[in-house]
Amino acid sequence: MNIKKVCVVGAGVSGLVAAKTFLEEGCEVTVLEKKSGLGGVWEKSSSYPNVTTQSSRHTYCFSDYPMPEDYPEWPSGEQVRKYLQSYADHFGVSERITFQAEVTDIYRKTEEALWVVSFKINNQDKVEEKNQEFDFVLVCNGTFNIPKIPKIPGKEEFIATGGNILHSVEFKDSSLIKDKRVVVVGFGKSACDIATFAVDNAKESTLVFRRALWKIPHFIFNKIQFEHILSTRFAELWLPSRKPQGIKKLLHRVGKPFVWAFWRLNELTLRKQFNLDGSNLLPAELMNKTLSCSANLAPENFYKYVESGKIKAKKASIAKFLSGGVELDSGEQLQADVVIFGTGFHQDIAFLEQKYRQLVMDENGNFKMFRNLIHPDIPNMGFLGYNSSFFCPLTSEIGAWWLAEYIKENLVLPTPSQMREEMDKQLSWSINNLPRDFAYGTCVAPLSFNYLENLIEDMGFKISGKGAKPIQGIMERIKPSAYQQIRDSLRANQPLSIKNISVKDERFQGRKND
Repeated sequence: MNIKKVCVVGAGVSGLVAAKTFLEEGCEVTVLEKKSGLGGVWEKSSSYPNVTTQSSRHTYCFSDYPMPEDYPEWPSGEQVRKYLQSYADHFGVSERITFQAEVTDIYRKTEEALWVVSFKINNQDKVEEKNQEFDFVLVCNGTFNIPKIPKIPGKEEFIATGGNILHSVEFKDSSLIKDKRVVVVGFGKSACDIATFAVDNAKESTLVFRRALWKIPHFIFNKIQFEHILSTRFAELWLPSRKPQGIKKLLHRVGKPFVWAFWRLNELTLRKQFNLDGSNLLPAELMNKTLSCSANLAPENFYKYVESGKIKAKKASIAKFLSGGVELDSGEQLQADVVIFGTGFHQDIAFLEQKYRQLVMDENGNFKMFRNLIHPDIPNMGFLGYNSSFFCPLTSEIGAWWLAEYIKENLVLPTPSQMREEMDKQLSWSINNLPRDFAYGTCVAPLSFNYLENLIEDMGFKISGKGAKPIQGIMERIKPSAYQQIRDSLRANQPLSIKNISVKDERFQGRKND
């Protein structure tokens, strides 16, 4: 490929690392961001009060740019924004971003093998519409950009009597709930965070949810930081995968009783630590059947607040809005001044030309991409951020390296027909084995390590166990900085020999096509 001009759609975590990576490759990069600031889900207009990361500062970072040492273990939204701004400034990405630039259409100019990107810049006094041509487009608009609010009758009556209805992304200031009776809908991170925040900032806090989910404590047994157990290859060993190898294959064939016991032990730990037995917060589903990108940390004091009644937990759905409140499908009526939906997002790429959009999205809204990064029938386009994981910055970063090698035709890849077959098999397996909390094809968790290893091997590195000490790597939490050696070798275009990567049991040899 002869790639010079590159368009990056979105300036969130994925867009920033994509721009940085392609700038390093000598490309002329333009970043289009529809908001007034960078950061994606961390941008100020999208963040609710007191939001923090789910991962620690040690793992929620890029491989060559650690978070500041004076940051707390779980940085705040404001701190993440500052980190991302610093990253963009340091690597020359900031000056490449056009803010308040909403992409409206991307279509192929086939006769010249170019993409035409149409966008409008929303200035204060006018809207400026533009078209620009690019050799390559990186779609980094993310999977959290279209708020999802269920259609419930009675909204007009509720609003007419002074009620306020918000999605979690619209909840930006505590003044919106001050002295109000707040009902929060959902059981994901944002819903439980906001319900917990409302205890000290609102008149009443009620959480309405259809099903309880397993939540992870910051410290297991109140002593062990959860990443040292769950953000390891060891934890991933106990989960099924499409193509198990080695000890994992053996474990899931003849060691099934041990697998069953491992997850029941985890459930028992959470039941005891959160005092779940006998409450309506005890999940009905097995923990290993529900792990995905929606797995989240329990907010501090969340379960204590529910147990004490400071958060009223209602396992139900809102059937309709009323004047001054809501009615649940159980028939119970709740008084409410503000209803906040933490009910997730729709996933779509509405600006992409329809004939290409229907290739990457099926009729059920599932995404079909090879490695969650490309489609073999869409030339000169990559997708980044559709590979959410338990350590998103790193999967986005290594995905960006993969795409950089893709445009240089350096990847070890199957044929297009084999890619299509692999995409179909992966989607089918995911539907049958993983929970649908997001559209399938947008999340690689809980098999995040397995995903990284696939990308690494595609880039020409052979994972070797010779001379390794598996126990050292397999028990250690993910360490983004260890992976920078791969990028250094790729940029130097030379074989890589790593004597000791402590992040996990990975020993890399030289690229297959060098």
